[in-house]
Amino acid sequence: MKFKLNKLDLVCLCLLWAPYTLTVSQASEAELVTLPDMVIEDESAENITHISHSKNDFNRADLDAVNRADLNGVIRSLPSTEISQANGNGSSRINLRGAGGGLGLVNLDGIPLFGNFTSFFPLSHYPLDLLDRVSVIRGNDGAQTSSRTLGGSLNLTSRQLNNEQAFLHTEGGSYGTLRNNVGMGTHNKLGNWTVAGGQTNIFEGISQASPANGGSNERDNSQLSTGLLRWDKHFKDISLESSLYYVNGRDAYDGPGQLANGLRGWKDDPNSLVKQQTWLAQSQANYHLSEHWNSTLQIGFTKDQQAGRIGSLKNCCSMDLSSQLLLAHWRNTHKILLDNQSQNSLNVIWGIDAQQQHGESPSNPAKVYALTNNLVSPIARAEIEWGQWLTGAEVRLDHYDQLGGDHVLFNINNNWRFISTMTLWTKVGTGYRTPSINERLHPLFGTIHLAPESNVGGEIGWRWQPTRSYEITTSTYLQHYHNLIVLQQSASGSIKSVNINEAHILGVEAQTNLQWHKNWKSGFSYTYMMANNPQTGYKIPNRPNHQGQFWTEWKMLAPLTLRVDLTYREGYWVDSINTIQINAAPRVNASINYQVTPKIKLTLRGENINNQRTPDLYGFNYPGAAIYGGAYLDW
Repeated sequence: MKFKLNKLDLVCLCLLWAPYTLTVSQASEAELVTLPDMVIEDESAENITHISHSKNDFNRADLDAVNRADLNGVIRSLPSTEISQANGNGSSRINLRGAGGGLGLVNLDGIPLFGNFTSFFPLSHYPLDLLDRVSVIRGNDGAQTSSRTLGGSLNLTSRQLNNEQAFLHTEGGSYGTLRNNVGMGTHNKLGNWTVAGGQTNIFEGISQASPANGGSNERDNSQLSTGLLRWDKHFKDISLESSLYYVNGRDAYDGPGQLANGLRGWKDDPNSLVKQQTWLAQSQANYHLSEHWNSTLQIGFTKDQQAGRIGSLKNCCSMDLSSQLLLAHWRNTHKILLDNQSQNSLNVIWGIDAQQQHGESPSNPAKVYALTNNLVSPIARAEIEWGQWLTGAEVRLDHYDQLGGDHVLFNINNNWRFISTMTLWTKVGTGYRTPSINERLHPLFGTIHLAPESNVGGEIGWRWQPTRSYEITTSTYLQHYHNLIVLQQSASGSIKSVNINEAHILGVEAQTNLQWHKNWKSGFSYTYMMANNPQTGYKIPNRPNHQGQFWTEWKMLAPLTLRVDLTYREGYWVDSINTIQINAAPRVNASINYQVTPKIKLTLRGENINNQRTPDLYGFNYPGAAIYGGAYLDW
């Protein structure tokens, strides 16, 4: 099957890039102001809602330090963040605080992205070399990212290079892996431009199916191409910014088959192939109307298209699915000073979010071949800072024309900085999410009659930061989910998206970062999460009770840096009646960076060097010990 954009897609892409055309045509007449390189952020970027979220941020330097190829290595074992994968190039299962999603679990430049199906997302499609920032927010954050997920979201910011800055990163290693990423930036009278892209080939990747189901150790291959184009331009009171991201992937797959025990399961298949193509385009304008009024308008478009047929069962199994999102987000921020002290202020934020999801599944077994769902959501938020207190309240109305109706949602946050180095926060709120188009229409894993999921809950957190290089954060949360959407394995071996009528999730998170010495620093994170179905007494599948990570980084000599990561997750049940279990898995990763010159760096890293092959997914494989070597050129 060939991928191609239809007329509607081309119109959407052209509309999103219209601000660029307008800017060029008026460049000679507009009053231009030369400004330093900057990242456009809302003036309330560190507002109440962000402070009271449990959050991890990785800037460009942090992404370089972890020395990984993609997001899987960055976010694995963060607090209440569960990542599972079967091989190095396949999709990863993502659960944040026990909840997943099909749209908006991952966002790029503020635009929600479609996953493959419930909770599964191709993290490998977003190389770290093409990102400037990764932010993992845990808790309801729908109004911040337009994602409306109930457990949190991964928020990516595409890379923006300075004038005449360029990079080249090449890497090769185990499983016949070869990666190349390149990018450059240029500034001219038309604006600031970044062009970047990459190619990844895995020639001898492991099969998805476990060895017990016929999977071989090294055979399945994968090809991935990515491209990024960013542009921005600044005027006296207006800032414009656009980005375009493209993914084209081709992966050998295994698929459903009849196992030796007579049940159905994931079985080795030498002929299955899945192609995936993703487009994302967005443009936003930030208008400084007055000293205390900023207005931001963002429009976005994303389309994800999958095609292929997998498995050895009769008349099975199509993977053909096309999912499309149109988005417009308008936000206004008013800052009101409450006295002569600038830190005592009131922010009033209001706006509206509009989305349209459309999907097509030409081989859907339920014989529903197309769906459309529209959302209109006005949002209002107030934030007040007074002395050492920070408080915020938010209310929004979600109106869906299909599968949802009207729902009023709220969040209340309170922060108290009781001493200069310690902060205590509390939060309570509600959430609501309709199943996305791909969760309902996916021809193999989707369920057309999925019900919307909702939750109510809260959290309490404490942060101590006595110095810039030392921080301890801990929090506890309680969530009550209704109709929680999960991808679940049945007793017959089939895997489908289903609703769990009631789910109670209690969690405790702890995280610390410590600079022992100017050349030695470490970090630790731990999560205890109890996820139960109160109606049956069983544990919710695929939610381990304990998981954690310890890492340490040591600059042995001026040019040499050694980093070691140890991750651990406890075993967990994979079915609703707790009869099938996956064992615990500790894994060790290590890397060495050699800074030859300020512009040249050589890297060597080992992943899963203890060769722990216990799978993350029942009936699937897991990569063994792997070694990769690479070189960075930055000029």
